[in-house]
Amino acid sequence: MTPREEIPVGEGQGDRRTGREEGAAERSSTPGSPALPPAEDLGPGRAPDAAPEPGGAVVPAASDRGGVPAPAGGGEAPEVVRDGEVLRFSGRLTSLTAGRVWRPALSAAKGARRIDLSRLSVLDTSGAALVLAAAEEAGKDVAIEGASRPVAAVLERSRGAARPAPQAPPARRLGLVRLLGAWGVGRMQAAADGVAFLGESSSTVVNALRRPRNLRAADVLRHLDEVGTRAFGLTLLLGVLIGVILAFQSSIPMRQFGAEIFIPRLVGISLLRELGPLLAGVVLAGRTGSAYAAELGTMTVNEEVSALRIMGIDPMVMLVLPRLVAATIAMPVLALVMDLAGLLGMGGVMLSLGFPVQLVLNQLHAGIGLSDMLGGLGKAAVFGLVIAGIGCRAGLSAGSGPRAVGDAATAAVVGGIVALVMLDGVFAVLFFRLGW
Repeated sequence: MTPREEIPVGEGQGDRRTGREEGAAERSSTPGSPALPPAEDLGPGRAPDAAPEPGGAVVPAASDRGGVPAPAGGGEAPEVVRDGEVLRFSGRLTSLTAGRVWRPALSAAKGARRIDLSRLSVLDTSGAALVLAAAEEAGKDVAIEGASRPVAAVLERSRGAARPAPQAPPARRLGLVRLLGAWGVGRMQAAADGVAFLGESSSTVVNALRRPRNLRAADVLRHLDEVGTRAFGLTLLLGVLIGVILAFQSSIPMRQFGAEIFIPRLVGISLLRELGPLLAGVVLAGRTGSAYAAELGTMTVNEEVSALRIMGIDPMVMLVLPRLVAATIAMPVLALVMDLAGLLGMGGVMLSLGFPVQLVLNQLHAGIGLSDMLGGLGKAAVFGLVIAGIGCRAGLSAGSGPRAVGDAATAAVVGGIVALVMLDGVFAVLFFRLGW
């Protein structure tokens, strides 16, 4: 019975048949060593003599190379030969072997007219960089020829990666008329976007009134805490300071006419009807409007808003509606806190001027009424709705890039304050016409 030939064990150097015989002899001398099937029984193709090095390729058997052992570094050593006006590359030009022939190849490439790659068996990006560098060293008229399809593909990809990106043409300077036209078109587009956002917000609010389950109470409470509760300290401080300032500044001209006793009426009407809602709106625009714009702008830049739309979730319902409701509810509370703090500050000034507390209270009761407070709180609710809407729109319309979030926050603050002053003027005219 003929003994079966075994696959060699070891480094796999030398002739394959000799290696198989040596491996069989080693296993036969070891008791209990399992016998492996011959290489022919393992399927089509020839078995490798050794595993390739990391980043290398399978090295052909020594018999397939004509008995020439493989060089260190994996594969056939590359050769660069200058034959007249032809520069020939052969072997495997990879990251493991290109460094050996880099300088000789560049030196030999000077004055060459053609680069022959017909004998090049393997090429990677490092080898392609060497070929392109040699072509550049040879000159612009050099021709690269003879490359196989895989080699040509790698070379073409490397050439495309090394090609500099096309420079953008210089921007044309527009004339005055074109600049005005571009500005007008941009303003019209921004106005159209604002109207679209207003319509979408209105429909979202109406749908929420019809289907209250669309409004998430947890989100509303969280935003109420951020808008209202955490702003109480700043509102109290500003209210007291405004009351003190108004009382002191009013006492100077009122003293000339002996009318210091009417300072509580003046400060009370100013705070309840105008300054309280206006200053609370400024606080809301600078603190909450910018926060809304920054938060939604970050989500827009990170494409989280687009992801919500892809999942079938309306961003207006999930992101905008809770913020609008929270700001509308919290703004009258902030205005009331501002009014009370301002009256306390004014009362302290009146006490320092020698007026008793009962006199101050009587003057407030005679000078201001419930309609003054309700009118101011109604304005405050409208201010809160508008400021929150401007902040949300600025965040959702943010562009891309690192400046988008900052631009959105700036637009929210500026737009909120401008809208606040404009609405206050509209309410002043309206109240005057209605006799309030």
